[in-house]
Amino acid sequence: MKKIVRIAGTLIIVLALAVIGYSYISFNSYSPDDPAVEINQTQLAYYQNSWEECRAAFRQEAQKLEMRFDSVAIFSRQVESKTDTGLTIDFCYIPACDSTEKLIMLCSGTHGIEGFVGSAVQQMLMAEFFRPEMLKSTGVLLVHGLNAWGFKNERRFTENNVDLNRNYSLDPALFETKNDGFVALYDMLTPKSELNMNSISNRFFMLKAIKQIAQKGMPALLQAFAQGQYQFKEGIYFGGYNFEQQVAIMSEVLQETAQPYHTLLNLDLHTGFGERGELHLFPNPIDKPELKAKTEAVFEGYQIDWGDSDNFYTVHGQFVEFIGELLPEKTAIPMLMEFGTLNTGSTVGAVKSAHISIVENQGFHYGYKTPNDSIKAKAGYYEMFYPPSEKWRTNALQVSLEMMTAVVENFNNLD
Repeated sequence: MKKIVRIAGTLIIVLALAVIGYSYISFNSYSPDDPAVEINQTQLAYYQNSWEECRAAFRQEAQKLEMRFDSVAIFSRQVESKTDTGLTIDFCYIPACDSTEKLIMLCSGTHGIEGFVGSAVQQMLMAEFFRPEMLKSTGVLLVHGLNAWGFKNERRFTENNVDLNRNYSLDPALFETKNDGFVALYDMLTPKSELNMNSISNRFFMLKAIKQIAQKGMPALLQAFAQGQYQFKEGIYFGGYNFEQQVAIMSEVLQETAQPYHTLLNLDLHTGFGERGELHLFPNPIDKPELKAKTEAVFEGYQIDWGDSDNFYTVHGQFVEFIGELLPEKTAIPMLMEFGTLNTGSTVGAVKSAHISIVENQGFHYGYKTPNDSIKAKAGYYEMFYPPSEKWRTNALQVSLEMMTAVVENFNNLD
């Protein structure tokens, strides 16, 4: 009997060590495969490596549109900052050629660092896609670098650490929204010390996450993590205590630009969440049957995740939804378009994504133990929001062009 107990105990220890070893290796060596595409060096020229370069390239492509269209408006709005000068949100407006029926708004950089990819997509569409014949009754408003400070400083958040995509509303009651799940996980999500990437806590973060997943379930954890929170200004996904200046800026621009149109398609370009190499459609659930039907018609042939799957979450204060709130007399179709990077549908990918966000936030607020800790944390942040892979970048442009070709045609044909 004692022998059996010893054998059982040994097996349990071996199994535990195997689980620990597997989780350690899978987490710390995680690297999802790139899409199988041929690298297009010509299209890679649409990518730049600084906000200043992206803004200059966007303005240059906007000016070229003036040779193809009778009327193009190029303008900017200043963004006030305590630390930076010359920050702007840049706009290119192509009015409908004949009659003003529909308007497409395409925004980049709501989440700062994600603007590198969004800017490249906008540049490509201006150079290779938009033509007068497709915009007879449809106008286009391109919004470049909505979160200019975050874009320039390579963070997802504003200078006030606010997630702009949790900050848009007409109702200040937004800031009273509670996220009890975040509160329960506060210590895990908001470590308050210099970042040491080689600490036991960071090396074995996967084990902490597995424990929480076993207790609460992945959907509940994902919702608590990414929904947004309005209590802790030093925390991730902080939605603010008040409206950021971009809310007033976009309210003014949208009310003026959208005024002659009756149907709006609001597209916001993001990176990070979802399967690597796929362009995902992530709206919040739509309660109005007619609006949902029109959304499905515009994106016919593409899968829409309505926020009711285990691998997604709903949020408050989204920019694209705010437009419908701002202009209730119009039909406003909101869609968040997200380029997947880390296969967050998998457990390891989801945990890796969370860890990257946590350590970046920790380093920003509390500093780094060594320069290497800063380099490693920021490399993970880039991999999540602006992957250096040329295959990934080529694929992002190709799938964008393919989807926009179908979407614009469907939107033009929408009753």
